Amino acid sequence: MSPELARLGHVALETPNIDESAAFFRDAVGLEEVTRSDGTIYLRAVDEFDHHSMSLTEADSEGVDHIGWQTKTETGLSEFASQLEDQGIDITWIDAGEEAGQGKAIRFSTPTGNEFEFYHEMEKPDPPEERRSKLKNRTYSPTKTNPIAPSRIDHVQIWDPDANKFVEWLKETLGFRVHEYYDRRDGSRWGTWMSASETKIEAAIIDDEEQEKSPALHHVAYKVETANDLFDAKDAMNEEGYTTDGIGQHSISRGKFLYARDSATNHRIEFNSGSYLVFDPNWEPIAWQEGYLEDEDPPGSRQWVGQIESKERVFY
Repeated sequence: MSPELARLGHVALETPNIDESAAFFRDAVGLEEVTRSDGTIYLRAVDEFDHHSMSLTEADSEGVDHIGWQTKTETGLSEFASQLEDQGIDITWIDAGEEAGQGKAIRFSTPTGNEFEFYHEMEKPDPPEERRSKLKNRTYSPTKTNPIAPSRIDHVQIWDPDANKFVEWLKETLGFRVHEYYDRRDGSRWGTWMSASETKIEAAIIDDEEQEKSPALHHVAYKVETANDLFDAKDAMNEEGYTTDGIGQHSISRGKFLYARDSATNHRIEFNSGSYLVFDPNWEPIAWQEGYLEDEDPPGSRQWVGQIESKERVFY
């Protein structure tokens, strides 16, 4: 049996100003700071049990160090390592504890240049007693968290000049399933929405038409409960003076969105609500074609309501 991934686990971001970035992700967005270790701040959302789903590391410039995925089994790490090495991919083994709260892991560059990490074990620390919920199945008390704080990590959107090759590799090597895709009028593929689990998206892979560019992260999405939370988040970003890049509802995935950016780095978060789960093993990918929604405003926006206002992205 081939090794399998369980889910998207975390993103490791780099920033030239860790205090400014922490002020955005922790104080404005509402992620919880778990610990600081060796120049890195580890954060998690308020309803997550794992040690972290985001890290911020001080660096000379903004960047993405890696995107982390959890394997279903511990043996899956060595199995994936062998499989990747058979493809000629260099593997770096990471000792347990080198990334705070995490067991041993492997890191590697995908064939198109995305930086991935696979791990299996991660600690599940308790929050401070004064912040803890009385419910055993809830982490932080909602009465003691940022009112707009998202609940969990949801997906990443990656822009890649060789997106189609990357999509095929994700399917064939890592077992990702395609849930939706969007083709341009000429039949070329613009975007593919994929997942290693039952969520509708864990990786949205977008064809970056600026061919001189390298693969990059457009945003990391975190889940909020309702569309009303998006307006509360917009209000909070306005009050705090952070850039927002559009609010609305996607046609693809049906998710409602608000994008906001860290002013120190252009790292972007999507507050995301709604959409669906995919439990059907015989799921047929939903096909979209440019022009299907004739009333798109502006044309080509690919959105049901509103639009995304910035292509700014951060490179590995």
